[in-house]
Amino acid sequence: MSGAEQPLLICGTRSFAEEIADVVSETPGFTVAGFVENLDRGRCAEPLLGLPVHWIDDLEPFAKTHAAVCALATTKRRAFTQQVEERGLAFATIVHPTARVSQLSELGAGTIASVGVIVAAHSRVGRHVVLNRAALVGHHTTVGDHVSLMPGANVAGNCRVGDGAFVGMGAIVLDNLEVGADAVVAAGAVVTRDVPSGAQVMGVPARVVPGAHGPR
Repeated sequence: MSGAEQPLLICGTRSFAEEIADVVSETPGFTVAGFVENLDRGRCAEPLLGLPVHWIDDLEPFAKTHAAVCALATTKRRAFTQQVEERGLAFATIVHPTARVSQLSELGAGTIASVGVIVAAHSRVGRHVVLNRAALVGHHTTVGDHVSLMPGANVAGNCRVGDGAFVGMGAIVLDNLEVGADAVVAAGAVVTRDVPSGAQVMGVPARVVPGAHGPR
């Protein structure tokens, strides 16, 4: 561990937080300093992976020295990131050494590019996005804030993925399509036409599930 490493607080205390701690442990420039809980204060009573768990209201003393990243696998992390921002912490961008992000593309603050992720050229990935294991983002694609691309998801070139959308494990979004804000693409689905905001689609080809809605 070098003195230049940024202490990092991982927001979340469930299994995905442990997964992200592992990703961070292999990412140069950061060291995991603890976890943050915002729902169940009882979870702060015991360490997680040998590290302290801090209650959300106790974060302000860390604002000048620590960065944060949110490790919730669902788009519900929007409320959590807002709470952390209100307490003055900046968010880190985590890019695992095995991820390949084009120098012509950009990732927003709080975004995680996990093991084996590829982001092609001229793409923009927003803030607090989870690019889970081996997720692919094609060229000239825009991914909004708080989006989740689950393991093996493949969003092709010239696409737009709206804020808060969720693209499930192994799903494919073909070129030149739009996935609307807060939409859900089910695991294994193949998206061949635009997905309306708030809709849920599944199947091959993907079709809207009547009466179903994405996360709010």
